[in-house]
Amino acid sequence: MPLSTDEYTRIRDFSVLYSGGLDSCAVPILIGEKQLHQDSGIHLLTFKHDYGTLFNEWSRRHTPDLQRLLGLRVQHHLVDLTKQWNRIGASRWLRDTVKYRGHWVVCLGCQQSMATRAVLYNLERNITNTLICSSVGGEYAVMSMPVTRDMNTDFYKSFGIRYNAPLLDLGIGKPEERRLLRERGIDPGWGARRSHQGYQPICVLGFQHCLDIAFDMHTTYPPDRVASFLEEKAVIMEAIIRETLAAKGFDPDELIERNLRKYQEEEAEMAALGESL
Repeated sequence: MPLSTDEYTRIRDFSVLYSGGLDSCAVPILIGEKQLHQDSGIHLLTFKHDYGTLFNEWSRRHTPDLQRLLGLRVQHHLVDLTKQWNRIGASRWLRDTVKYRGHWVVCLGCQQSMATRAVLYNLERNITNTLICSSVGGEYAVMSMPVTRDMNTDFYKSFGIRYNAPLLDLGIGKPEERRLLRERGIDPGWGARRSHQGYQPICVLGFQHCLDIAFDMHTTYPPDRVASFLEEKAVIMEAIIRETLAAKGFDPDELIERNLRKYQEEEAEMAALGESL
């Protein structure tokens, strides 16, 4: 569910699916600067895998800038998702490509592995918000298209985690993002069309989308097949989450209930805000 500017001020601890590029630097600044709960943690999660993520350390370049602006509540982590992705899709990419008739299963499977790791990270730390950095103009992408965002919203919510894309919710485009960073003394990198390079790691598998950097050329993604893929993977994702937590000595249901309680507290605060307007 999209949030308004005022509602975003009420969220507490949040994690960000973070590459270190323009969009993912803009999001923590945009939300973190206006939070009412300034003691809330900001957790930047950069994901890597064994199938061709290069220059992962580039994602750390803006961490000091963000800590200068938002304090040491900003923490950045490199998270390996190879094990989860193998189970969710990397080991069955050929089967999935044939079944769903599209090579997009590779990138979407990777994203769902990110979601699995993000839910685990949040539940262990009682974090009730995950922010993605999908940007205006990129809603066609399989990771950002409405069916994907809607289904992932429901998936995260079942664990007591709000899942939002602030740049889309608030209608903030690339020019405003660049201005936001430059006004705070942060280099946004160089851009071509919608792409901005210079700070995020490179995924070799992601080069299947490279023509969209210079030209308006990209894969089409049938919503019905995307939805079927997400439904299949959600079962695997939940199993991984529960098994991993149990292996660490946690009771999964207790952690989920703890998150749901905090989630409802934030919801009540947002509802009270709406009544006062």
